[in-house]
Amino acid sequence: LQNSCLFCKRQMNLNIFIPETSDQTVVEDSILPLLQEAIAEGLFVYPYYISSQQTDKASLVFSYLFAQCVRNKTFALALDGDNPVGFEAYLRSPFCDYFKTPNIYDGLLTFVSKSYRRKGVSTKLRKFLLNTGGFKRGDIFRFSVKRDNVAGYLSVEKLAKELNISMVETGANYEGQVTHQLDI
Repeated sequence: LQNSCLFCKRQMNLNIFIPETSDQTVVEDSILPLLQEAIAEGLFVYPYYISSQQTDKASLVFSYLFAQCVRNKTFALALDGDNPVGFEAYLRSPFCDYFKTPNIYDGLLTFVSKSYRRKGVSTKLRKFLLNTGGFKRGDIFRFSVKRDNVAGYLSVEKLAKELNISMVETGANYEGQVTHQLDI
């Protein structure tokens, strides 16, 4: 109990940066453990149906979803000393090139380890990445925040005001599954 109180009072030594694609050590020692933690918390059940028991699939999740973000400088990683604590990632829509639209970035995931939540880490990650990432004026950002994630919603609202981003709330996403074909 005393150790946890010392941890609470300990000042964070937060280092936020955009990792290099070639730095495999950062991927293996920092990004993959955070992805495993996010999978274990069930954050990939929707929309990818990766169950919380499939933490061994973190490297596949990185390869298919997040490696492109790292290559495009739309991924930021936060460390507290040597300890990975969170990341923010945006994925550019492939339709931008095909249809010659403005750059549209979907917020893939903002993830912060449980012991670092409610300490402003996600806001710092977003602010850092939007200011120093591979974005330019006129880029469009889309975020999805779960209905019960009040902290995530407030963080996006706060950041939009601070960075003078025009945000439009578009509504809720719903997903259903056919339970019996005879009901169709």
